[in-house]
Amino acid sequence: MNDLRWIPLIGQFDISDNRIIFRGALASPTLGLSGGSVEVGNLLCNQHFGGGTLEATITFAVPNEQTACGLMLFYQPATLSFIEAQLGGQPFVALMTWANSQWTAHGAVGVGSQLQPNRPYHLRVAASGSSVALSVDGVNVLSASLPFPLPRGQAGIWCKGDGQITIEGFRIRAEKPRAFVVMQFTTPFNELYAEVIRPVCEKLGFVAQRADETFGPGLIIADIERQILDSQVVIADITPQNPNVYYEVGYAHALRKPTILIAESPTKLPFDVSPFRTLFYENSIAGKSRVEAGLRMHLEAIAAATGLARESPASSILTSA
Repeated sequence: MNDLRWIPLIGQFDISDNRIIFRGALASPTLGLSGGSVEVGNLLCNQHFGGGTLEATITFAVPNEQTACGLMLFYQPATLSFIEAQLGGQPFVALMTWANSQWTAHGAVGVGSQLQPNRPYHLRVAASGSSVALSVDGVNVLSASLPFPLPRGQAGIWCKGDGQITIEGFRIRAEKPRAFVVMQFTTPFNELYAEVIRPVCEKLGFVAQRADETFGPGLIIADIERQILDSQVVIADITPQNPNVYYEVGYAHALRKPTILIAESPTKLPFDVSPFRTLFYENSIAGKSRVEAGLRMHLEAIAAATGLARESPASSILTSA
């Protein structure tokens, strides 16, 4: 934790090199974030998160229904909104969003009364795209899906309770955002992917992947659905009217994934797709440079809007969550 810097927004925290102590107490509501009659704390760090793993060891001196500790996967300063993986409270673990002065639960399991006083619990969060998985002491206990790709934002710690909570070994391992590419696996689309789409994605910090780059046993459609769920953006070439491609585009839209549609000019798009903004390209040397520029602008816009850009402000995605 030597490279981490912390700023407490509310609540009393003692911070040392590898240990954070939240000084819980009885309190009146603070900034609308209180747990009722107990103190609440928000502690932000200088590290950003938008996918990967986030973990820490949490110990409660006095566990009860009013006591909980959450690892914040994303914080938005403009609206005070955040997403947190919570240990304790009424459920044993939960994935929660605080936005518009109210909580939204994306998944919860167990009962908080299972927590034992002065027993360390290692909470680990693995996030990719919209998928979030929580484990406690190496046991997978919860898998949930956010209704949007996890934005990139500040990480931190959220606590509430009337007793001491100790957090040790806070650690972040961030992963690059993923772009799942949907297209027909034939010439000239293979060349478009290898020579344009993948290089543009890599230059902007995305990891591009197609379904035919996944190996191992399993159902192909299940792998595709998982890859779409785990991605931050979907890029789809809809030039040929391929039912598989349209199915995957529809699935991405249902998940509210940012989706970039591209097509070779002068493709006539079906009625249901034609209203969406589409990046048209020509299969020529001049066309290559134009589609590169267009794809780059689309990806940069999505990165800025969802907080994936390294220097962009936090996403506004939680303003109406």
